[in-house]
Amino acid sequence: MKSARKFSNLYCPIQPSFEKALNTFREFNAESPAIFNGGIKFSEYNVGNMNRFWVIPDGCLHLVICCHKEHPSANICGSLFKSREGIFARSDCDYFVVCFLPGYAEFFFKYPIDMFSESEVPVQDVMPHAEELLRSIAEQASLEDRVRAFERYYLNHFNEALQINPLINYLTEKIISCHGTLNVNELSRETGYSTRYILKAFEKHVGLPPKLFSRIIRFQHVIQLLENNQYGQTLDHIYELGYFDQNHFIKDFKNFSLLTPKKYVQHIADRSY
Repeated sequence: MKSARKFSNLYCPIQPSFEKALNTFREFNAESPAIFNGGIKFSEYNVGNMNRFWVIPDGCLHLVICCHKEHPSANICGSLFKSREGIFARSDCDYFVVCFLPGYAEFFFKYPIDMFSESEVPVQDVMPHAEELLRSIAEQASLEDRVRAFERYYLNHFNEALQINPLINYLTEKIISCHGTLNVNELSRETGYSTRYILKAFEKHVGLPPKLFSRIIRFQHVIQLLENNQYGQTLDHIYELGYFDQNHFIKDFKNFSLLTPKKYVQHIADRSY
C-alpha cells in the first residue's frame, strides 16, 4: 500500500462558503499526528451572525463539533450528492471540524459509510465515548489544543493507526490524481476486480458509488480552478476534464453547485467586495 500521507497532500477539498466568507476560518497546517496516517484534516471557525452556508460535495465525511462550554454537541455529516444549505443552530460557539478523507472514516466509525451519506447523524448515536470527546474538545481554546485533544481521545479508544483499505487507497488516489476522469471500467481492468466488487467497496468505505465520486472529484477540481480566476482556461479544456461538451460541463457543474459556472464566477466576484 502506498503512503497515506502522500494521499493527504494529494487531495485538498475546499468549502468556499466557509473558507472565503469567514475571517474566523482556520485550517490546522502543522503536521497532523502520525497516528492518523494523513487521513484527517482539521479546521475551525465561528459563524458569528451568519448561520446559513452552502456546503458543496467533496467526497469526505465530516465530524462537526459545536464547542459550547456548557452544551457541546456534534453531528456526523456524510457525503453529499449535491450542494445543500447547512444551518447552524448556535452562533455562540466555535465549530471544530474533523474531515475524514475518502476511505478513512469507515475504520474510525466501524459502520458502512454509505449509511451516513446525505445525512446528519448525532455523534452520540454511533460513536462510543462521544460525551467524553465533546467535553474534552469544548474545554480547549485553540485549534492546536483541540487537535491534540482529539488525538488523546483516539489514543485512549483505538489501539492502532488510522487505516484505509488498500484497494480503496489505490483507487481513490488514481481517481484524484486524474481529477476524476477515470471510469470504473478502466479501474476494473487495471486492478482485476469486477466493477460490481469496486462498487460495493466504494459504497462501504467511501459512501459513494465510484462514478459519482469521480464526478465530485472533477467538480472539486473545477471549483478550485474557478476560485483561482481560471474560468477562461477551464472552458478551453473541458474535454481534457472529461466533459463531452460545454452543455455537459454546465449541467454537471450545476447539478453539484446549483449554479452555472458563469454565475458561480459572478458569485466569486461579488464575494470579493
